[in-house]
Amino acid sequence: MKNPFLISLYMFIFSCSLSLLLGNPVYSQTTSSDKIEYLYPANKEKVFDETVDAFYQALRDLKYPIHQEFYQRYMQKPKQQQQQRDLDTALFKEIPDASVNIRKKLLFNEVERLNYITIDGNILRPYPDIDINYHQTVSPDRQVYFFYSFIDTEKEFRGRYAIYDVETKEMVAGGGTYMPKLNLTRNT
Repeated sequence: MKNPFLISLYMFIFSCSLSLLLGNPVYSQTTSSDKIEYLYPANKEKVFDETVDAFYQALRDLKYPIHQEFYQRYMQKPKQQQQQRDLDTALFKEIPDASVNIRKKLLFNEVERLNYITIDGNILRPYPDIDINYHQTVSPDRQVYFFYSFIDTEKEFRGRYAIYDVETKEMVAGGGTYMPKLNLTRNT
C-alpha cells in the first residue's frame, strides 16, 4: 500500500491546498458609513423655484424630455399591452373623485411618514408602505415631489403614488394598488 505515486499525489494536493490557504491575503476596501455614494445625492441646501403644482402640470403636459420619452415608449407598445393605469401611475395622474390627493415637495426621508393605514376587513395595511431603507440609491436628504391619490370606501381601497426627483425630474419610486375589502360576518 506504499505506492509512491499515490503518496506523491497526496503530497501534491496537500501542498497546493496549504499554499492556497497561506497564499496572498485578500484585502477588502470598506468605506465609512458617512461616505455613501448615492445615485441621487443629498441636495437639501439647493433652491429649486418650481412649485409642486407647477411640476404636476408640467408632468401632465409632458413638458420635460424624460416624460416625453416615457410616453413615446408607452405609445409604441401594442394596444393589448397598453394599460391606462400604468401610464397614469408612471406619469402620475390623480384618481378622479379621490378621497385624498396629496402633492408635497419634501425630503426623501420624510416620505415614509405619509403612509395611510386602511383595513381590508380584518388586517390593517399601510399604503404606500414606503421604507426608505429599500431605496438605497436616493439620499435621505434629497428633495423630491411626492404625489399620492386614493379612494377608501367600505368596499375597496384604490391608491396611486409617485415620487419624483426635484432636480432631475425622474421618477424614483411609484406604484398603484387595488384592494377589495372583505366583508367578514360570522354566522352564529
